This record gives sequence, structure tokens and C-alpha cells, in this order.
Amino acid sequence: MSYKIAAIICTFLAAAVADIVILFTMLMAMNGYSESDAMWGLGTFVVFAFLASVFAGIGSIILVSRLQTRQFSVAKGLLIAIPVSSIVGVGLIFASALIGVGVAEFVRVNY
Repeated sequence: MSYKIAAIICTFLAAAVADIVILFTMLMAMNGYSESDAMWGLGTFVVFAFLASVFAGIGSIILVSRLQTRQFSVAKGLLIAIPVSSIVGVGLIFASALIGVGVAEFVRVNY
């Protein structure tokens, strides 16, 4: 059970670091937007990035459990599951940033 907790904590921390880096990059990318338009995009990003981080953590638990059933040791399972889930999580967070910028652009153009 403790290896599952280690997997979710490590994956969630890696995703949180990616969240912060992509958030600041997104702030620089949305420099020309007004505050009222940009807040919609930033809010969308925060919600989707949090969900992506949670899904990456849950994915690491599932992957570690499946590797355990295939006779991998705990250390090898963690060394495989954490990077794989973190990479998938960062991809989802990047997609969240694109969706957030798209929402801000939609609000800017239509409202």
C-alpha cells in the first residue's frame, strides 16, 4: 500500500511543477488579453490542469498495481510508472493550456 502512496505523491508533485511552469508560460502568452477575457482562460486552465494531475496520479497507481501483478519488484514498478504517468500528465496539462488560451480567445472575440 505504501508504494501506491509514493507513486501518487511523486506523480502529483511532478504534475504540479509542470502546472506552475505552464501557467507562467501561459500568462506570458496571454499578455495582450484584457483581464476580464484572460480570467476565463486561466480559470479553465486551472480546472483542467488539476483534473489532469489527479488523473495522472490515479494512472500511476493503476500502472504500479498492474506491474506488481506481472511480477515486477516495487522499485522497478515505481521507476516505470512514475515517469510514464508524469509524461502523460504533462501532455494533458499542455492540452489544458491550449484549451485555456482557446477559451480566452473565444471570450475576447465573442463577448
